[in-house]
Amino acid sequence: MKLKVDPDLCTGCEDCTQACPSLFKLGPDWIARVVHEDVPPELQEEARTTRDLCQFEAIFIEEEP
Repeated sequence: MKLKVDPDLCTGCEDCTQACPSLFKLGPDWIARVVHEDVPPELQEEARTTRDLCQFEAIFIEEEP
Protein backbone atom coordinates (compact mmCIF):
# COMPACT_ATOMS: atom_id res chain seq x y z
CA MET A 1 0.00 0.00 0.00
CA LYS A 2 1.28 3.43 -0.97
CA LEU A 3 0.04 6.63 0.67
CA LYS A 4 0.02 10.09 -0.90
CA VAL A 5 -1.29 13.57 -0.13
CA ASP A 6 -2.31 15.89 -2.96
CA PRO A 7 -0.79 19.27 -1.99
CA ASP A 8 -3.30 21.08 -4.21
CA LEU A 9 -6.22 19.68 -2.20
CA CYS A 10 -4.70 19.77 1.29
CA THR A 11 -5.70 22.79 3.39
CA GLY A 12 -3.54 22.06 6.41
CA CYS A 13 -6.52 21.47 8.68
CA GLU A 14 -4.46 18.91 10.64
CA ASP A 15 -7.21 16.27 10.79
CA CYS A 16 -4.84 13.61 9.42
CA THR A 17 -1.91 14.59 11.62
CA GLN A 18 -4.10 14.42 14.71
CA ALA A 19 -5.81 11.19 13.69
CA CYS A 20 -2.65 9.38 12.64
CA PRO A 21 0.60 11.15 13.59
CA SER A 22 2.58 8.00 12.80
CA LEU A 23 1.71 8.43 9.10
CA PHE A 24 1.26 12.19 8.61
CA LYS A 25 3.06 15.36 9.60
CA LEU A 26 2.46 18.98 8.72
CA GLY A 27 5.12 20.67 6.62
CA PRO A 28 6.34 24.25 7.09
CA ASP A 29 3.95 25.30 4.31
CA TRP A 30 0.98 23.90 6.28
CA ILE A 31 0.52 21.03 3.83
CA ALA A 32 0.32 17.48 5.17
CA ARG A 33 3.22 15.18 4.33
CA VAL A 34 3.30 11.40 4.40
CA VAL A 35 5.80 9.98 6.90
CA HIS A 36 5.79 6.48 5.35
CA GLU A 37 4.86 6.36 1.66
CA ASP A 38 4.97 2.56 1.89
CA VAL A 39 2.55 1.89 4.71
CA PRO A 40 3.56 -0.92 7.08
CA PRO A 41 0.91 -3.67 7.38
CA GLU A 42 0.09 -2.76 10.97
CA LEU A 43 -0.86 0.82 9.95
CA GLN A 44 -2.85 0.06 6.79
CA GLU A 45 -6.28 0.10 8.41
CA GLU A 46 -5.41 3.35 10.18
CA ALA A 47 -4.33 4.82 6.82
CA ARG A 48 -7.68 3.92 5.25
CA THR A 49 -9.61 5.39 8.18
CA THR A 50 -7.61 8.62 8.03
CA ARG A 51 -8.13 8.88 4.27
CA ASP A 52 -11.88 8.58 4.85
CA LEU A 53 -11.74 11.33 7.50
CA CYS A 54 -10.16 13.85 5.13
CA GLN A 55 -12.96 16.26 4.31
CA PHE A 56 -11.00 17.65 1.34
CA GLU A 57 -10.26 14.19 -0.16
CA ALA A 58 -6.56 15.02 -0.32
CA ILE A 59 -5.31 11.60 0.83
CA PHE A 60 -4.90 8.85 -1.73
CA ILE A 61 -4.08 5.19 -1.24
CA GLU A 62 -2.73 2.94 -3.94
CA GLU A 63 -3.47 -0.65 -3.04
CA GLU A 64 -0.90 -3.15 -4.25
CA PRO A 65 -2.26 -6.35 -5.83
